[in-house]
Amino acid sequence: MDKEILNLNFIDHSILDRNYVYTFNIGLDDFIIKISYSREKWENEIRVLKLLKDLYFVPNIIDEGIKYDLRYIIMEKFQGETLIDEIDKFSKKKQLEMIEKLGESLDLIHNTGEFNFFSWEEGKKAKLREVRNYKDKNIIRKLQHCENELVKEGTKLLDKYRPKLIDTKPRLTHKDYSLRNILVLESGKLSGILDYEHTEPEDPCLDICSMYHTDILDDELFFEAFKLGYEKIVEFPINFLLNKNYYMINTGLYLYGRFSEKGLEARDRGLDLIKNSLND
Repeated sequence: MDKEILNLNFIDHSILDRNYVYTFNIGLDDFIIKISYSREKWENEIRVLKLLKDLYFVPNIIDEGIKYDLRYIIMEKFQGETLIDEIDKFSKKKQLEMIEKLGESLDLIHNTGEFNFFSWEEGKKAKLREVRNYKDKNIIRKLQHCENELVKEGTKLLDKYRPKLIDTKPRLTHKDYSLRNILVLESGKLSGILDYEHTEPEDPCLDICSMYHTDILDDELFFEAFKLGYEKIVEFPINFLLNKNYYMINTGLYLYGRFSEKGLEARDRGLDLIKNSLND
């Protein structure tokens, strides 16, 4: 891209400081450039963007490469604002329509196909309960010195609930499918879904868990709208319906252990998820 770049703007989009993301324009065309710290995540996002290139909400790659030891991807920039900032501007009826569309869009990602391993790498774990056990231990390890009583109770219950999971095949899973990665127009129409650096064959229930990073699906009407949209193509993940408490405790512990003082709101949300699951 050897043309004059105008209006280069940094997007302060992550409390985890994983990447640098900028918007810029050349003439009338708007673009995003994402610079990654991690080679693995950079390569993964390129792979997934190419795999999902025919989905209308996935940005097209304009250019990608390494320059001056910086790994970058240049993508088209979708119009719209993040749903987490816009959702309250719409009527409840419109919100329900939007959430239904999110369920349908997620199913398009999951319907890419089934995989044999819970990873891109052959030979990795192939049984759901084994994968969840391994990853639960990683979550708990970060919380081993935590004195919060809700967190302690939650870690005990993971081992109790995990054996109830049904062994299902992994599907392509976004792994950060939350309102902050969804773009919508002023009309409420979904215009883009962002951030595929973590996307891989995994437990599709994890994407539903990501939706619970905010309280949007706490309302049963919104959950049913999301489920209705999802089921336009295939059935809603059975494990989430049968083992919701496991997934909510898992998500709560993840949020509490993942975020530092920069993410107090996320940590509080994690505690709420654990508490609500203990009371069910």
